[in-house]
Amino acid sequence: MKTLKIWFADFWPEIIYEDIFTPILSKYYNIVLDEKNPDVIFHSIFNGMKDINKYPNIKKILWIAENYRANQFKTDYTISFDNHSTTNFRLPLWQAYLIKNPDLKDKLYTDKNKKDVIFNRFCSFTVSNGNNFIRNSIYNSLNSYKRVHSYGKYMTNDFSLQRINSNNKYWRDIKYDYFINNTHKYSLCYENSSHPLYCTEKLMDGFLGNSLPIYWGDSKAVNDFNERSFINVHQLMLTGSSVLDVIKKIDNSDNMFLDLYNEPVFTSEQKNKLENNLAIFEEWLVDVINK
Repeated sequence: MKTLKIWFADFWPEIIYEDIFTPILSKYYNIVLDEKNPDVIFHSIFNGMKDINKYPNIKKILWIAENYRANQFKTDYTISFDNHSTTNFRLPLWQAYLIKNPDLKDKLYTDKNKKDVIFNRFCSFTVSNGNNFIRNSIYNSLNSYKRVHSYGKYMTNDFSLQRINSNNKYWRDIKYDYFINNTHKYSLCYENSSHPLYCTEKLMDGFLGNSLPIYWGDSKAVNDFNERSFINVHQLMLTGSSVLDVIKKIDNSDNMFLDLYNEPVFTSEQKNKLENNLAIFEEWLVDVINK
């Protein structure tokens, strides 16, 4: 098997848990981590992209996990939220997590986890970035109606999730288990910012926690997720509806709630589209490595 020397630069700290490249490439190459003389550099945009400048003549593949456009950066290939192009592969962050943990996909495909769920709490909110006025506003409004349990570092009113994670385990593993064991009827799933196709893990995590997601961020999220399976804040804004009033109406009607809650996360067409994109990503990655 041919040896491929790779290195990682300018990534977020959790890349040690979220490396989607090595498991794929290990099928085709003997992977060696080589900081000094790599064949390929995988990089992101953190730390001012200082480390990547050390490798001027090395093939570079940029993974953009934030709300930035692929064509903003000078690199060879990009993986981002933007549509496919000759040099960019559209792999939303939530799909990357499915590559890393295929079991999550199985959970999204089945409704068995929703059966006979007894909701212990009204709504969850897990945010560390307090700079989004729209997100802060809906939290305050909904919290004035019924208590919203806020677990993140911003506007915390319940420290139980943070206490569990005090041993510095991978936070996503902690989060999944926590919300399965502490059930919420709804989850506020607002992105840090909004842009068409910019969909991180937040909407997916709402589904994985067996709640009904209240989502804002990607105005085209219905391209990838069943439009009947979540409360689409973008659509409510387009119609001039009050988000809070709609949530109250759904919350006070078991039939309205269950009609949404029992919908599959994906339509059949969307499921096929997802499977195809994940399969093509592996082909694309190997192809650009070989070029």
